[in-house]
Amino acid sequence: MKNFKKLMLLTCLIIVSACIKNDIPYPYIVGEFTYFTIEGQIGASVISPEERRVQIQVSSDMDLANLKVDSVAYTEDAIVTPDPYEIVDFTVPVKFTISTYQDYDWEVNVVKTAEPVVIDSVEIEGMISSTVIAGSKTVRVIMPKESDLSNLGITLFDYTPSTASVSPDPYSLQDFTNTVTFTFNEDDQWFLEVTKENNVDPEPGEQVEYSDFTTWFWEGSASIEKNRFYLPGENMGSPWRSGDKGAADLTFKTYPQTVLPYPSMEQADYAVLETKTAVGVIAAGSLFVGDIQGSGPINITTDFGIPFTDRPIGFTTDVQYNPETYGDNVIDQCDIYVILQVREGEGENEKRYRLATGWYRSSSDMSDFTTLDLPLLYGQHQDLESYMMPSSSNKEMPEHGFYEDITASPTHIIMVFASSAEGASFKGGIGSTLKVKGITLNY
Repeated sequence: MKNFKKLMLLTCLIIVSACIKNDIPYPYIVGEFTYFTIEGQIGASVISPEERRVQIQVSSDMDLANLKVDSVAYTEDAIVTPDPYEIVDFTVPVKFTISTYQDYDWEVNVVKTAEPVVIDSVEIEGMISSTVIAGSKTVRVIMPKESDLSNLGITLFDYTPSTASVSPDPYSLQDFTNTVTFTFNEDDQWFLEVTKENNVDPEPGEQVEYSDFTTWFWEGSASIEKNRFYLPGENMGSPWRSGDKGAADLTFKTYPQTVLPYPSMEQADYAVLETKTAVGVIAAGSLFVGDIQGSGPINITTDFGIPFTDRPIGFTTDVQYNPETYGDNVIDQCDIYVILQVREGEGENEKRYRLATGWYRSSSDMSDFTTLDLPLLYGQHQDLESYMMPSSSNKEMPEHGFYEDITASPTHIIMVFASSAEGASFKGGIGSTLKVKGITLNY
């Protein structure tokens, strides 16, 4: 009888143990594509984690039944079925399952599109000047001040490819008192703005405060210089922030100063951003507009962007970059970008959309300062690289895609300088240095 009771007790323990083991939940790891390209595609792939969809455009002469997948990246340690590299037929959207501890169904949709239209030149009889701004798909023509803008005629309207259809007919137009919208191939829009010469200088476009990086202040410890952080501006009312702001909140300093004015705060000529390390953590030098909360090298939250309503066509900055290597002899890269956003809603219901993008990422080792003139590309431009694309899964800067109306005014602007492009992932070459002599928005 005792043996029977022991046997029953052992059986119960085994059953309970099995139940406990089965009740342990699996880790929740989202399976998603982070990169998916096809040979010969036009522009960057648009990846939507919310819809679990990848949208890719190819030229109209490509065979959708015979395409080649170029490169794919997805959640680490996940399994993708079917194998993307074995798929060649994209005549219909292709379904993939990304398996972690759960299954996530994705769709890759490849569509044909006409070659993007570019206006090369526009001339109006009697004009003073004509400027093509490719980034915003705008042509600006200036006429003499005595001109009648309601009675003009286009004498030259060149665009590529010349086979594209255009509406309305440029040569039939006479009234240019308002901006004229030309639609190519039924969906590609360009804008023609005709204005009169004005002897009075136009109002300068909006600039971000303290963006020349010659005025600085410090916050932090009055007695311990190394426990301070430095920012462009005069006080914390400045729009500029850096990762050093969070680190300086620590009682015990564990984070190096990665952003400093040079040669001094009182006579600053430019900003020096340097990738450093502390307690085994890589810290990239970064300057940005927005806000930062928390303290230390890791436990921080950034909110990029400040209110802004103007429409610049590009920006100019003077920089010198000297990269170091990290990991498996990877050459570091700097990141410099300006983004215009349209934000709608408030609080948890707020959505942020990309309006325009200007981005420079490079590993070039510069022996001296170099002037960068970069355009702001409005909308989903074909020149945007994959890393420039908006994504709601980007924890640092979530965005819900592109804003549909590229003629809209922005609500916010984001400016970022970083000595290591992968600094947010705590990757970078220790000693990589980015020197910046300010930034100017161009109009």
